[in-house]
This record gives sequence, structure tokens and C-alpha cells, in this order.
Amino acid sequence: MIIASMRTYARRYVAALLAIVIATGFIVSINALSAAAREGSRQAVTQQYGRADVAVTGAGEPTAFATLARRAAADPGVAAVATSWASYAGVRFPDGPQDVSLGSIATAPALRWQQAASGRLPSVSSNDEVALSTSSATAHDVSVGDTVTLSVGGEDRRLTVTGTVEAAGGPLTASLYLPETSFEGRDTIGFPLDLVIATSGDAGAVADRLDRVAGDATVMTGAAYLRDQWLQATQGIDIFAKLIFVFAGISLFVGALVIANTFTILLAQRSRDLALLRCVGALRAQVARSVVAEGALLGVIGSLLGVALGYGISLLGVVLIHGLSPDTPMGTPALTLGAVLVPALLGIAVTAAAAYAPAQRAGGQSPLAALNPQDVVEIRSRSGAVRLAAAAVLLLVGGAALVLGIGGSLPVGMVGGMLSFIGVLLLTPVLVPTAIRAAGPIARRLGLAGRLAHLNSLRNPRRTAATSTALLIGVTLITSVVVGASSISHKVNTSLDTNHPIDLMVTAADRAVPDRVVDEVRDVDGASRVAALPGRTAEVGDDTLTVLGADPDALALVHGDDAIDELAADEILLPVSSTALPVDEPGTTVTVRTSTGPQQMTARFVSGIGDAAIVRASTLDTMGGATSTRAVWLRAADDADPREIMSAVSAIGETSDLTVSGGLTERADILKILDVVLAVTVGLLAIAVLIALIGVGNTLSLSVLERVRENSLLRALGLDRSGLRAMLALEALLMAGVSAVFGVGLGTAYAWFGVKTASIGVFATSPSLTMPWGQIALILLVAALAGLAACVLPARRAARIAPAAGLVAD
Repeated sequence: MIIASMRTYARRYVAALLAIVIATGFIVSINALSAAAREGSRQAVTQQYGRADVAVTGAGEPTAFATLARRAAADPGVAAVATSWASYAGVRFPDGPQDVSLGSIATAPALRWQQAASGRLPSVSSNDEVALSTSSATAHDVSVGDTVTLSVGGEDRRLTVTGTVEAAGGPLTASLYLPETSFEGRDTIGFPLDLVIATSGDAGAVADRLDRVAGDATVMTGAAYLRDQWLQATQGIDIFAKLIFVFAGISLFVGALVIANTFTILLAQRSRDLALLRCVGALRAQVARSVVAEGALLGVIGSLLGVALGYGISLLGVVLIHGLSPDTPMGTPALTLGAVLVPALLGIAVTAAAAYAPAQRAGGQSPLAALNPQDVVEIRSRSGAVRLAAAAVLLLVGGAALVLGIGGSLPVGMVGGMLSFIGVLLLTPVLVPTAIRAAGPIARRLGLAGRLAHLNSLRNPRRTAATSTALLIGVTLITSVVVGASSISHKVNTSLDTNHPIDLMVTAADRAVPDRVVDEVRDVDGASRVAALPGRTAEVGDDTLTVLGADPDALALVHGDDAIDELAADEILLPVSSTALPVDEPGTTVTVRTSTGPQQMTARFVSGIGDAAIVRASTLDTMGGATSTRAVWLRAADDADPREIMSAVSAIGETSDLTVSGGLTERADILKILDVVLAVTVGLLAIAVLIALIGVGNTLSLSVLERVRENSLLRALGLDRSGLRAMLALEALLMAGVSAVFGVGLGTAYAWFGVKTASIGVFATSPSLTMPWGQIALILLVAALAGLAACVLPARRAARIAPAAGLVAD
């Protein structure tokens, strides 16, 4: 009977099947990709540390590492010793300067993990040779035989590129690799990470002997150190995977609601069939069990398809990651028995559980009541009262948890959000029809089709609520992310404006900036605005500073609107590094001494302005004496490449021995990270939204199929096909509009709670709620279009049915 029923209504189960396939596939792909990332990290760590039999860490200063290296080399059981060095330094490539990471190449071949992908590795005794990672060589268009200039330890070293090294992605991976001897005895070049040792005998015995003379350093066998490095390398992957599983849980939750709605509407259509089964002797429990069994079977099919889909996605994901980020270590996706069984069993359990409540309602219905047509559904029943009571409890408990979450407990806040949202969903049979009823005056202005659509939306509140729920979920999820991200982004930008108000500054400490430099900076590609600031040296309090005069053009290129550009004529802005005043208190005055005598000015300490003080240009003129250009400020265009601008301006500054500073690259890096996090979050939520949209189309289709007889009656009474299609479209638009408005409101509320909770300990002050009205309008428009698109096929199908055939349809 179960198989026959599913064959008969196969097309109506498609959306529920898709929901479980997508949700299960999401979990499987996460498991497989996480396994591939862990395997890739393990391979990278093994490549770099697999040759070590003993390792030493935590020795402290480079001299302590050097002492331990000598003692280890003197041990009769030691075959080779190497120190792993690391550092960051400025390198001038052919396309401009950049700060990069440095790594060391072991002198002992037995402990050397790098292999030349092209050319050769630098000679172990050379001080003028270097190898580049393949990604760095490609990014900066460097070939074997080219030269780069390394600026470290107060000196510039011209190095010849002898070869490239394929990046392994492990803890020792760097952009440039120098021989180990280049670091020895030069504390300013780098810092030692660890000491690795190859033994000719018992590694444990060597470790014990070395441990006795190691002091505070930690000595362990190579196998133990390798396991420790594996754990550190995969810890971040595991944390990220757990965060993604939160979104997988959301997808399962949305899928369960779609499945429950599908079974609710489908069983309403099959009420006569089920009633006939009861009439011929089927028990309530048998009917209910058969429906749950249908759900379980649907879950089995969907879970198996989801496992196959998820594994396919993981294979494609590894290929894409290798293409987009070659430095990221990735192994081959693998599925363990647990990685397959857990999501599959979850899919089956969720589907069966989602079908349980509709099954109980179907089994508990009286056969005679089911056989009689019911045009109006009454929600003021015992079950309705229980539903409202449960909603009230969930809203109270969830609301309390959300409030507690604001106190600093993110998990409690998340649980509160889920409970309160379920409470809202339980209230949709009351809330949605009430809102649609309020929209009646608008619908009635749209003619007969509008009036019929409005009345149809109110005739069956549960059907209307079931149809609206899926879209409500999707709009709520997207709105919460969009509003939350906009609020966090606004806070981050405000903080960046405070700490880095000026993109780039070219300054001279005690002399003028040449006019040639000003002209060259103006000509830099990507420079939006450039201002030359006059200045002079003055005694400011207990400090001697360069005082710059900022005119309106200079103030206009400053980021933010409440720091530098509100500079008053009697104010002076001091760098935070200044010792002009012992304390930084609002309204503190400082004495500025120039050739014209002392002046009392109100002082404010400001971040991100370099080492000079700033006054208005008109104020600088009153100080008398000769002035000269002491600084050039630059603001980059919004679409410019920050690193290219930084490289161009740095090259200009180096030619005249000027200092280049500013927050351009740091601002760009932070905003890029924020954009990536937002894109990943929206991408992960898109899975849940996709399931919700499938649910919208499914519930609209099923609701149209459920009303074949009443639609045919309208056709028989004179409503033409276009009128029927218009009625169904307006009905879908009504439900979609109400769902979208409710979703935006709920999403905004949850975004506020989320921002307040997540920002604790991150920002000094809590971010304010920022509404991206353009994006909100787009969400509303897309929601309306989704509702209209979902009703196109059902409306066409309904319009094709002849009135006579529809009136006798079962």
C-alpha cells in the first residue's frame, strides 16, 4: 500500500525529496571536504617534519637554540641538526615592494624538506641567493635568474632567484626561502621556531639525553612532535567545520518544515482516500504508521541521493580549491562509514519526524468527517488552542534566552532564536491571515481577481500559513544576515575611520617634501584625491613636533566625519605617540611655541595621523615664520588596488628618502576579510534559502491541486482562464508579500540580537543597528517574484483543466 501510494502521488513528493537531498548532501560534502582538508594538512606537515627523529621547541632566544644545536650535534647518536627559522621582511620585487614571510632551508640534506619546482635551491653557504614559492613567483612575475631586494635588519640585500619551491601549506611554508646560514648569528633577521634532529640510533635515547640539558625547552620524539603539529594544523579546520554544521542544521530545520508542509497539504488532498481505508477496517494507528513509513521511505531515497550528491560536490570542491588557491593543502575527499551513516540517518529521522504530526492528524480524523467536503477550516479548536499555548511558551522561553544571550552567551542566544522562531511559526495560522485581511482594501482595488484572491487566502488559514511559512523562513534568514552584516560593517568602518583616517601619508621629518614628489604622487593610478600640507617645526608642550596646516581640500580626503574634519581654529590634533601632554583628557590645553610666541590651544589625541601635529591651515599662518610642504596625503579611489597604490607611492618615497605610512592596506585587508566572511555566510545560508524556495513552489502547487473542484466551479460560473491565472497570481503575491514583510521584521529583530551578542568582547561599544534599505527593498522584490514564479506552472495547469472534468475530480 505504501509503495502504491507513493507511486500515485510521486510528483507531489518531489519537493520534499529535493529538500532532504540538498540538506543531506550539504552535510556529506562538509564531511568529505573537511576530511580532504585534514588529510592535506597532515600531508603538508609530514612533508616538512617527517624526517625529524627528535624536535626541540620553546628554547627562547636564538642564542639558546644555537647552544642546544651545538650540544645536539655533539651527541654521538645525532646524524644531523637544523634550526627552522621564520621572519617577515620587506622585499622589493620588479612590480614593487611588499612585506612577505621568510623561511629557512636546512643545511643538512637529511632534514631539508624543500624541493625545487624549477631551477635549484640556493647554495647552503650563499648569502646572495634565494628561492621563491611558486605562488609568489607567479604573483610578482619573477623568473629564475631575476633579482629581488630584501630589506631586513636595517640593510638592503640584493638576492638572485635560483629557483622556486612548491608551497606545501604547512607551518614552515613561506614566500621566500634563504639558506639556514643566512639566519645564524643575525637576531634581527628572524626568529627560530624549532630545532629538528635526525638520529643514527635510538631517537628516544637521544631525546632523553638532550632533555637533561635543555632547561626550559621542550624535547620530544619526532613522532610525538608530528602528532602535535597535526593537531595544530587541523584544529582550525575542525572549528570551521563545526561552524558550517550550524548552517547544515539550519538547512535540515528548513527541510523538516518543508516536508511537514508537504505532508500536511498532501494528506489534506488524500483525506477521502484515507477515510475510505478507515471505512474498510484500517485502524487509526495503521493509517498513521503508513504515512510515517512513507516519510521514512522518502527519507531513505533522499538520503542515498544526498550522499551521492554530497560526495560529487566535494570532488568538485577540491578541484576548485586547487584552482583558486594552490597554496591550500587538500587531500582526496574520503567518506567513512560514520560520515555516510550519520547524515543518512539524520535525513531519514528528520523526514519521518516531519511526517509524524500530519500522520497523527490524518489517522485521528473521523471517516465520515473526511468523506464530507469541508470548504472552510476552523482553527478555533482544541488543537488550535494547544498550538497557541505552545507558541506562547516557546516565545517566552526563546525571548528570555535571547536576552540572556545579549549578556555574552552566544549558544544560549542561538537556542533562544530557534525556539522563538518555532513559536512564531506556530502562530502563522493566526498572524498571516490577519495580515492578509488587513491588505484587503488593496486587493479589492484589483478587480474581481483581487477580491477572489483575497477571499481564497482567508478561507483556509492553515493552508495559507503552510504556503507562506517556507518563504517566511528564507526571508528571515537572509534579512538577519544582511542587516547583521551591514551593522557590523558599519561598525568596522567607523573603527577604521577612527584608527586609520588617512589612506597614505608621505612625510619628511625635518625637511621639505620636494615638489617633484607631490607631482608624482598626484599622477599615481588609483589616487582619488591628493593634498600637499605645509608645515613647520614647533614646541608643543613638552615635545618638539612638526605642525601641519590642513586646508579644506586636505580635510575632505579624511575618512570619517567626526575626527579630523571637525578641527576648530583653536584646536591642535596630536599623534597618540606624542609626549606633549602627560594625560589625554577632553578640553586639555597645550602651549604651542613658535617664532611669534606661545599660543594656548585645545589638544586632542588622534590615531592614524603619523608623527606630526595638525592644525587648520589658517591657524598655521598665524604662527608666523616660513613654512614648507612637510606632508602629502592621498586618498585612494574606491575601485583601486590598494597594494598597487602602496607599491607605487613607496617607490616614490624611497627615491627621496621619505616615510610612507597610512592605513590603506590594513583597511583593505580588514574589509576584504569582512566581505569574504559575509560571502561565505550568505553562500552557506543559500542552501537553506534554496530549500525554502523549493518549499514555496511545492506548497503553492499542492494548494492549487487541492482546489481543482473549486477552481473549476469558478470557471463554470464564468471566470475565464486569464482571470483564474490572475486570481492565483494575486493570491501568491498576497502570501509572498505578507511573508516577506513578516520575514524582514523578524530578520531585523534577530539581527539586532545577533549583533549585540556577537560583538561582546570584540568592540568597545556595541554596534548600532544599520538598515541597508536598498538590500531590504531587493529582498522584498525577490520574495514577491519568487511567489509569482512559483505559481506560474500551477496556474497554467489549473487553467488547462476543463470545468466539467474539474468538477468531478477527486
